[in-house]
Amino acid sequence: MKVSTTILIMTLSMVKAFNVQISSCSYPYSLSSKLEMTQNEELDVGLETAWRYVKKPLLRIGGKGLSDTIGNSLCELLNAHTAVKVKVNTNKLGSLEDVFEDMKLLVESSGKIKGVELLQFRNVENTIMFGLEGTQELIRTGLYPPPPPIDEDEDEEE
Repeated sequence: MKVSTTILIMTLSMVKAFNVQISSCSYPYSLSSKLEMTQNEELDVGLETAWRYVKKPLLRIGGKGLSDTIGNSLCELLNAHTAVKVKVNTNKLGSLEDVFEDMKLLVESSGKIKGVELLQFRNVENTIMFGLEGTQELIRTGLYPPPPPIDEDEDEEE
């Protein structure tokens, strides 16, 4: 018991000394920027989880480019799934950011969805992950992706 108390006291005194050193030196980040960095890190972890949750691209764009039917398909997929991966199989449309902006205009001009967010894109895979408006906030708060369903058979065995 004495050993754990001594360790706790030593740890607390080290933390106090560390805080004094930080406050006395010219530290370039304020507490609010540390909080922002933490929120960004949480979003990055959440985006990676969301990327893995959305297993495969449900929409593919080929050499014919974008059309109203692609926009309508993306609307329907977003309404059904909240987040959707789109595979771009051509370089004719420009960068993935350009493709996102063009598809966003198609979706929003249809009037079926009021907002679309860019969740993530990966140049290596030529894939963009779209989300409904507010999906990034759901990811940041941990509400998306949803937890796996509870198997009722496992509950009965316990």
